[in-house]
Amino acid sequence: MKALEEMNNVEKAYVLAKLFPDNLKELIAFTVEEAGRFRKQEKHIRSIWTGSFITADFWYNLLDNVEGVIKRNNVMLHKSPRVFSDQLFDGYNALFLIYSLIKFSDQEACNQNLKQAIHLLFGDKQILSITLEN
Repeated sequence: MKALEEMNNVEKAYVLAKLFPDNLKELIAFTVEEAGRFRKQEKHIRSIWTGSFITADFWYNLLDNVEGVIKRNNVMLHKSPRVFSDQLFDGYNALFLIYSLIKFSDQEACNQNLKQAIHLLFGDKQILSITLEN
């Protein structure tokens, strides 16, 4: 196994999926919910967007990509750690998935071991600092 610093996002996601296979369905469902929250508030979010490296258009293109991957791969994403990691964490799509994982881990209901694994593997990366209203 590679050292953590040598692993890319796909490899880190695979480790996470292998360690917590029973949580994949829950992680994917949360990602879908997060995408839905962004969609619901798109006009407002675009009006307050201040990111320079990541633009609102880029972010919403990521949402399109991730939603497409989830629709195409559906059940296989939570049944196969390899499909989960290869399809969702390849390329720029990983930005939205890492954002979702960190948000998921911030919930009180998140399993403490899963939370620690997410933060170990993906750190406290601040992908996006927009707070969504409930």
